[in-house]
Amino acid sequence: MLCGEMMQSEGLVKVVDVEASIRILEEYTEGSEEFTYESIETSIKCFLEDGRSFMLYTVPIDVVEAIRRLKGEESMFPREGDERETFFDVITTNILLREALGKYLSKVIIDSLDVETYTYAAIAEFVEGGIIVKRRMIPSHAILMALVAGKPVYIKRELVDQQEAMTRT
Repeated sequence: MLCGEMMQSEGLVKVVDVEASIRILEEYTEGSEEFTYESIETSIKCFLEDGRSFMLYTVPIDVVEAIRRLKGEESMFPREGDERETFFDVITTNILLREALGKYLSKVIIDSLDVETYTYAAIAEFVEGGIIVKRRMIPSHAILMALVAGKPVYIKRELVDQQEAMTRT
């Protein structure tokens, strides 16, 4: 059985690409034509092997920017004049860290939804010498880590179906 077939039989759908987005929304305050209120919407769209997509919203801007840089896209919020690097800069550009992460991370699975807070959770699976260590993570951070390491990301099919049904209503 091929790896993709095995994951499908486990009820998982593979992510084949991601798109990290930042939208700046401007709103006019009632009674004033000059003042605008800006809000920012961040998201990661996961394109799935079965042709569907899965959305993560309210993603930290640093994660969105790091994914965009990894994909060769321009930064939406360049830090001009600031020579300091963030953790995300270091982890995405340091080849030694990327190789070390790739050596131990095997995959990421977005596997649950807290219905009270409407937040997803992911499992990052690390393997070393037959020992498997699973860590519960924020999905956007886990996706970034998988992209840095060149490892696969999967989403529980039930979550994709659930999100799809909710967006249709």
